[in-house]
Amino acid sequence: MRHKNTVLVTCFLLCTGLTLLFAAPIAEDTYGKIQSMDLASQSMDTIMQEYDKLYSQVTKIAQNALEDMQKARNEGNHQAYRDAYGRYSSLSRFVLNQEDTDRLLQRILQEPETERTKYALWLYGKSNYYRPTLSIDFSLSGDGYRYSYTQRLQQEPGTDIVLPDASRVRIDRNRAGILAGWGLQPETVDYEPGQTIAMPLTNQTLYAVWKSAVQFSDAIGNIESVHDQVSTGDEITVPAVTPPDQSYRFVGWYDRSTRTLLDDETTYTVSGKGAVFEGLWKNLTFDAFNTIYYGFDRLPVKTQIGMGFSISNQGNVPLSGLKATLATDSPHVSILQDTLDVRDMPAGMHRTNNSRYATNTQSTISGEANTFRFVIDAETPGGTEIPFVVTITDSDGESWASQVVFTVK
Repeated sequence: MRHKNTVLVTCFLLCTGLTLLFAAPIAEDTYGKIQSMDLASQSMDTIMQEYDKLYSQVTKIAQNALEDMQKARNEGNHQAYRDAYGRYSSLSRFVLNQEDTDRLLQRILQEPETERTKYALWLYGKSNYYRPTLSIDFSLSGDGYRYSYTQRLQQEPGTDIVLPDASRVRIDRNRAGILAGWGLQPETVDYEPGQTIAMPLTNQTLYAVWKSAVQFSDAIGNIESVHDQVSTGDEITVPAVTPPDQSYRFVGWYDRSTRTLLDDETTYTVSGKGAVFEGLWKNLTFDAFNTIYYGFDRLPVKTQIGMGFSISNQGNVPLSGLKATLATDSPHVSILQDTLDVRDMPAGMHRTNNSRYATNTQSTISGEANTFRFVIDAETPGGTEIPFVVTITDSDGESWASQVVFTVK
């Protein structure tokens, strides 16, 4: 039985060795077939199949060479290591070079448009020489002003690319105007600002196209107004805004490039080639109130009670210097701590009365630190409702108030 197993192992090793021995010539034959192939007459599927076959063969040879290199290293056999390394390094001749990559790309671009991206993705995965670049050129010059910047993107063919809009362009709008769009030629708009396009299959450049205009944009107030073909000295009517609800306070229209704020103005006099104004809004929303430990409807009498709150800033301006006050007209309550300092509120964030950091989502009201404190008189009947008003004021004097009612146990 032992002799039979030895024979089987020997046969297996012999067959494996023969397979590896003939793998290199087979790869050579496949490579030669590919090099002599008329790409114009062959389908892309056939071309891809031959290349995939070649790389499957090369992968086997490479794996075997690496294993032999490791074995030779472990055994200290320098000659065996050099032989294995020679086999491994010789495989570089099968890698797609620049010339072959260009030939394949030329063939791919002859395919129907609906099929090109699929074949281009295959080439992207096979060749390090195929890395199409999309250059986004923001450059502008004229009237003693020059701005030069180009952003270069390298992504897989067909990947969604969101083109920059006006909010992502930092430029002196008095001299440049505003972004009209992106063009394959410097003066022609082919794509809108912020439009999503597919990563091209070849190197392409998109040029920023500028226009003299004044734009008012306000996502919160749902306003989008553009005045085209403006000139210095033109008078533009500033749009009127309506707050979505009472928690919003309109700060004004702001142009970041010139740091111009229109707060009470009803008109704007054009300076230079234009401006982009965005609506600035303060907001403070009371998300929740609660007492610490007792909830809403079981407040004890003759006990010091802590009360906290959760707020959010749904505007686009940060709130600073926040101060919260607590008031009630109930004769049953004595307030011990009626004023709290609250940390700043970044736009789009939440926090509680005592949270250390603002958060993206509403946090639980907890902890006795930095809470309102009050005591309910011992004679207060059970079921008595106690109304409170919480007012929060920022450093500019803007204030927001909300009422909450608790019930005595």
